[in-house]
Amino acid sequence: MRWGRVLLVALSGVVSHVFGRATVGVLVPAMAEDLEFGDTLIGALGSANMGAYFAGVVIVTFTAGRIEPFTLLRAGIVTSTVGLAVIGTASGPAAVVIGTALAGLGGGGIWLTAPVIASDGVPASRRGAALGTLTATMGAALIGVPLATTALRSIAADDAIWRPIWLAQAALSVLLLAALSVLVRARRTERVGAAGGFGALRRIHGWKRAVAAYMGFAYMTSSFANFLGRALEGDHDFSRTAATLVFSWMGAGSIAGALAFGRLSDRMARPATMATVMALSAGASAALATRAPGALIVAAVVLFGGASFSYPSLIATFVSDHVSDRTFAAVLGTMTMFYGPASVIGPTASGWLADRTGSFNATYWAIAAIALASCACMATMQRDRREALLPYTPVA
Repeated sequence: MRWGRVLLVALSGVVSHVFGRATVGVLVPAMAEDLEFGDTLIGALGSANMGAYFAGVVIVTFTAGRIEPFTLLRAGIVTSTVGLAVIGTASGPAAVVIGTALAGLGGGGIWLTAPVIASDGVPASRRGAALGTLTATMGAALIGVPLATTALRSIAADDAIWRPIWLAQAALSVLLLAALSVLVRARRTERVGAAGGFGALRRIHGWKRAVAAYMGFAYMTSSFANFLGRALEGDHDFSRTAATLVFSWMGAGSIAGALAFGRLSDRMARPATMATVMALSAGASAALATRAPGALIVAAVVLFGGASFSYPSLIATFVSDHVSDRTFAAVLGTMTMFYGPASVIGPTASGWLADRTGSFNATYWAIAAIALASCACMATMQRDRREALLPYTPVA
């Protein structure tokens, strides 16, 4: 396995999932104070990001058969980078919404193509480990963003700083794009019909339950981190610095979890592994809904990071096991068309619950219940064996 290539491609996931998405949760307390918006608008930011991501997924799904995955990946990075720059220069809520939407739009091109590029030439028995590296890299970046934010605020003696972080991320994204263009050479893939995604998805055994679980994951992941900083400060009496650094603990958990669960899925059924991580995510979410001690809250966040951050790579591996390279983006994109609406509803519903109840307890109880439903979907699937699958034939 060419780990250098895997790691470089994995960094593109940092642009889509950490820079373009998770950073909102880290910086939104300061952003909300500066630009004067409430929890409903914070939820709208998450919905704008995920709604645009959904639009990007639709575009990629219907163009994947005609455009090389590597081209789509680079286009996604460019779009997300523009979004990061817009947020970093925003002077009002409207510009922040536009920037988060652009970051989400580019994420579709990144995430639907990065796994298949990173796993090129990797045997099926090691794909879980290879693709686990994608989310482990995101975890490493999630450690770095809160630490860099805290260090910058300490130097400036101002805990309200947020714009320079976005601009620094935009600059790093430009450097990554240059490195990928110069150092990575992706082989050409076989052209397939643009409409092949749904047909190929239906050939995967248990696809309906996999899609339902993916929708539950979408609601959960689009809501949990988006309100975490606000919940820690408002419901659990964490200081601004402490709440920011908890995201680093989440990132640390995600590194270990992504690698561990990726390897575990290579040795046992993928659905069973996905059920396990959703059960753990449900337990962690339930802890956030209680008045638990601070140490337990931090442990729950670490557990959530370890479990939930592994799920994207697990679903990507699940799909990669059964489809061709060019069809991968179309099939995962088709699944994400179901994921998209749930990810848009999640932040808005969660923010509305917080505004109506005056705390985030109901928000995190709802997240826990939906995660348990996803766990049930995957736990009741038959063992993920090649012989249990209907034969796949690429659509011409």
